[in-house]
Amino acid sequence: MNVGSRGLAAALAAGIGLGSIGESWGTGFQIRENSTSALGNAFAGAAASTEDPSIIANNPAGMTGLSGNQASGDMSIIIPSAVFAGTGLTTARQTISGGNGGDAGSARPVPAAYGLYDVSPDLKLGLAITAPFGLMTQYNSDWVGRYQAIKSDLETININPNVAYRVFDWLSVGGGPTIQHTHTELTNAINSTTVVHLANPFLPAGLTFPDGLASVAGNDWSVGYNLGLLAEASPSTRLGVSYRSQISHRIEGIAKLTVPAPLAASPQFQSTPVSADLKTPDIVSLAASQELSPELTLLTEAQWTNWSVFKNLRIQRPDGSALSDQPEQWHGTWFGSIGATWRPDPNWIFRGGFAFDATPVRDQFRTADSQTRIVIGSPSVSAMVGRRTCASTPPMRISLPRVLQSASGRKPAIYWSDIIRTTSILYRFPQPCGFEVRWRFAGPLCSVTPR
Repeated sequence: MNVGSRGLAAALAAGIGLGSIGESWGTGFQIRENSTSALGNAFAGAAASTEDPSIIANNPAGMTGLSGNQASGDMSIIIPSAVFAGTGLTTARQTISGGNGGDAGSARPVPAAYGLYDVSPDLKLGLAITAPFGLMTQYNSDWVGRYQAIKSDLETININPNVAYRVFDWLSVGGGPTIQHTHTELTNAINSTTVVHLANPFLPAGLTFPDGLASVAGNDWSVGYNLGLLAEASPSTRLGVSYRSQISHRIEGIAKLTVPAPLAASPQFQSTPVSADLKTPDIVSLAASQELSPELTLLTEAQWTNWSVFKNLRIQRPDGSALSDQPEQWHGTWFGSIGATWRPDPNWIFRGGFAFDATPVRDQFRTADSQTRIVIGSPSVSAMVGRRTCASTPPMRISLPRVLQSASGRKPAIYWSDIIRTTSILYRFPQPCGFEVRWRFAGPLCSVTPR
């Protein structure tokens, strides 16, 4: 049997689809869960609230609202559930065999750590270590969408030192560099039968070959920055503005291709070094905090994320030829939230909020992503005994309907639910035993109906 170079480039493009980072949440692949207290308010006022050191990540200028040396840590565990229902077609309009892939979600920890050094009442130094982008899906290897994705894993770590200075009594500024590490791992099946028949259309129509496997893993370090302003219009009113820059990565790694004979002898199917350009988006946040009384504070936030930087995912060999080139053409999105914090007495705090976040994916480029994201911050409850504060909250769930675009143009639904469990520990120096622990557990709160 002869499978030569004729048509093999087109066949390769049809058979390898390593572009599955584009599989996204309602908020792209952004992770907002960097603060347990902000989560309780559905992230409303996160760039204006100066309750704890998580303000270092959300608006570094807000550090001037904190006093004393402090350290805190947050740990969120996001437990998504993704179950697909639908069919898929090959480029030859033939039905793809396979199951629904099982539950593609898996529990992933999302840590955050903060440190604040109080140089003076007007000068603060801070460090934030967060994971602002990522999460993972992994389907069964024989599922109907295996040629699009089996495993898609993106992890980022931000190391973000900052400085804040109170310029006037009512205005503070802050900022610092962002050092970001990115790791990606993408796998999908290769439709060996389609590749062989596209390369040699004279082969018998009933001739089939076992699937191959393509996997790519790579890493990169890159640098960006963030800036912030915090204005206190009155003792009870705060306005926050923050900007986080986009960060450009050149991710380099190895593509491993495993295919059956006769494809294994082709140079196009040999394992090779590869690289891909990936940009994480720049983000602008506007937030406000209004204290109506010593007991009640209202919070709001609007955030624009420039997802238009994610135009395509091209994985290329050292000679510049494409191993895979997946168009994305995402567009910028708005996030909005409102929330409230109620302190009926010094020993108790209740929080709640509501937020909306839309998908950045255009319909014509949709493979698998959520249409919308609705976030309800479950009321958090804090109780103080002496210098120890323990807070517990009822459940929080984000329900995300997802769709997978089949070749026939149908959009069967995937229902995706994020269950978020978070813990926060805050230590204020030099207070002995001065720490705070907050918990959030899982349970249904909202859902969205797919289009």
